[in-house]
Amino acid sequence: MFFGTYNHAIDAKGRTSLPAKFREALAAAGESKLVLTQYPHWRAVQALPHSVWKELEKRVLETSPLDARAQRNVLRFYSSAQEVDLDVHGRVLVPPPLRAYAALSKEVVWVGMGRTLQLFDKASYDEQMSRDIPADEVVDFFR
Repeated sequence: MFFGTYNHAIDAKGRTSLPAKFREALAAAGESKLVLTQYPHWRAVQALPHSVWKELEKRVLETSPLDARAQRNVLRFYSSAQEVDLDVHGRVLVPPPLRAYAALSKEVVWVGMGRTLQLFDKASYDEQMSRDIPADEVVDFFR
């Protein structure tokens, strides 16, 4: 389970350190790879442990090839996906197309989202967090 927010840097080659807490959680789950993809609701990179990716992949492959709405989502989901390994220093190499999509520059923010992670440019994260959630969009997780 991933939770918390961690500020990090990303270098010119696109390398950024995965926070130690997240590396520990991956190791405890026996995960050695992440799949990076575009997050569809805002400009961020979604990072999924390989096992979570495989679960989602099963659901994606069950969609009808004649369902245009589903296929637009499949196109985005698969075409942006990149499998990555952590290097010996615990860094992830974010491919250029994903860096461009999320406008990742020098300062980035890793956010734990339960089963997945998100990687934001710091300015985008700050802007996203400054917005109030409209009352009709607040989810009561305690119900």
